[in-house]
Amino acid sequence: MILPLLALWAAGPLAAADAPAGTRCEPLGGGALRCTAPDGSREEFKLNSLGQRDGIVRRFDARGVLRSEAMLEAGTPVGPQKTFHDNGALERLQFVTGAKVQFSLVRLPDGRPTELRCAPVHLIPEDLDLCGHDGKPRQTTLQRDAARTLGTVTFQSGVLRELTVVGDNGAVIRSEAYEQKAGEPDRRIKRVYYPSGRLRSETVLIERPADTFEGREGTGREWADSGQLTQEVVWAQGREQRLRQWYLNGQLKLDQQIRRQGRHEERLTRSFWENGQPAAVNTERFGRLWGWQRYFGSKGQRLRDDEHGPGGELLRRRHYNAAGQVEREEVLADDARRL
Repeated sequence: MILPLLALWAAGPLAAADAPAGTRCEPLGGGALRCTAPDGSREEFKLNSLGQRDGIVRRFDARGVLRSEAMLEAGTPVGPQKTFHDNGALERLQFVTGAKVQFSLVRLPDGRPTELRCAPVHLIPEDLDLCGHDGKPRQTTLQRDAARTLGTVTFQSGVLRELTVVGDNGAVIRSEAYEQKAGEPDRRIKRVYYPSGRLRSETVLIERPADTFEGREGTGREWADSGQLTQEVVWAQGREQRLRQWYLNGQLKLDQQIRRQGRHEERLTRSFWENGQPAAVNTERFGRLWGWQRYFGSKGQRLRDDEHGPGGELLRRRHYNAAGQVEREEVLADDARRL
């Protein structure tokens, strides 16, 4: 998020209707202006030939304390953007390129950081140590507020290597780690924990170079607080390849496989009752049921088959008796005739 003041900084000189009544502006030399509001706060800036703020824009409160400093080019934020606390200490520092925040640092009035986001390249003096642009891993403790710790982040060469978020009781509630092993693709592992400390979810994603990245690739798993695995998703090329779900008793609940060929997608889903008996076998194309679908009772008995057309429309339905024989068949057409 770009600093809220940037929109005002980029707006150009204060119009008479926008400026507080009684605001006085005076030249400072070199094309710079100083505009002072009736409450004593002031702004110093330069304008280009189009009347846009250009260069460094500074705002001071009535006490003369610097509260914000931004670099603009033709009214557009570029480079370092800063805001300051009442005591003059740095509150927020961001480095902006192309309307995108590349680096972000937020501090409490006492200087302790609450937020840190790094870029993969060295941009300003402040990111050298914090982001590990000297090639060494650097760990920083972040505050949730003045009294509570949020966790720690470790950057090396601008890359997030480790992240740990703790709750009010000091227990880890979320973590992230970047792993590199010889002969294997790099992996980023994200975990979320229950208050009990048990693992709630884990996402393991392959991190490839930007020029070879084709989308999300890896595995995501979820667990109940009891420790039972409840869901597993496998991704490749940014899309789901397989989805499985389990009941709390450990029985498989759903097994879905996705096959793709070009733009064509087909999903085969097998559903199960909590006792392990099959519940349904469904096939989808482009998000619609297609072909024959099979449905079963909780004791494994076959109940009915439905046939769907290419558009997902229901064409035919077969009902089965307790012996597994066809009891009745319906052809669902415009005239709704029954056989």
